[in-house]
Amino acid sequence: MNFFFALFMQKHTVGMSVAGKTALITGSTSGIGRSTAKLLAAKGCSVLVTGSRSPDDAQEALKDIQSTAVGKVHYVQSDLRDVTQVLELCRQADRLFPEGIDILVNNAGIQHVAPVDEMPLEKWNDLIQVNLTTPFILSKHVVPAMKMKGWGRIVNVSSVQAIMAHYNKAPYISSKTGLVGLTRAVAMDTAAFGITCNALCPAWTDTPLVAPQVKLHADKTNMSLEEAKKDLFTNATPTRKINDPSQIAGMILFLCSPDADNMTGTSIPMDGGMTVQ
Repeated sequence: MNFFFALFMQKHTVGMSVAGKTALITGSTSGIGRSTAKLLAAKGCSVLVTGSRSPDDAQEALKDIQSTAVGKVHYVQSDLRDVTQVLELCRQADRLFPEGIDILVNNAGIQHVAPVDEMPLEKWNDLIQVNLTTPFILSKHVVPAMKMKGWGRIVNVSSVQAIMAHYNKAPYISSKTGLVGLTRAVAMDTAAFGITCNALCPAWTDTPLVAPQVKLHADKTNMSLEEAKKDLFTNATPTRKINDPSQIAGMILFLCSPDADNMTGTSIPMDGGMTVQ
């Protein structure tokens, strides 16, 4: 009985740890970001949802997040490829949460697949801007208020491809590897102020980001989309499982909990054993 009571209390404490906090989650109208926004809001966190979609196009995602929300849910449209829009997002965050952001989840990511000698410079610049420069700008912006409070959590959603490379993804791998480096640097700069900064490195996760790669693999192999998805996702991992976005969200919630108070600068693979093969 004591074991089950302790387990219940641990889960309860993890959830309560974000109640009353404020969170900015990039790329949160779909996939990992949406699952994270929904989970944090359900635990009493006021969340700022962001995405490139117009407010009208984001309504379905917002209604889903709000359906279980205890905290407030706000939306700001922002194309993170444009640095001026990233800076405007910072201003909107300040307007909505004058006391600052408590939790920053740098989740937004984009992808373009091509051999390095065929990769357009424009795509390289876009990926570096969204996947690496934007997390730097947002981290720089939220840290002063976190220092004042003596508490803050930054979680960067990197990729297993920051640990192991793959074909035709030079800018993606470079940006996600750089994000791991940024995680370590921010962790060192903020460790004495009650702030933690950690990175998650998921392998294949069932999100819209991977849909174009599934289609490309299907076309190359004459497979159906379902066969291509299985070939890409499940055959690549010893567990034969693909990540669900809710699992990544759960780990983000854990990193915001008291149990993770002394974890900072880490990069956590969530890869079904892919990197230990």
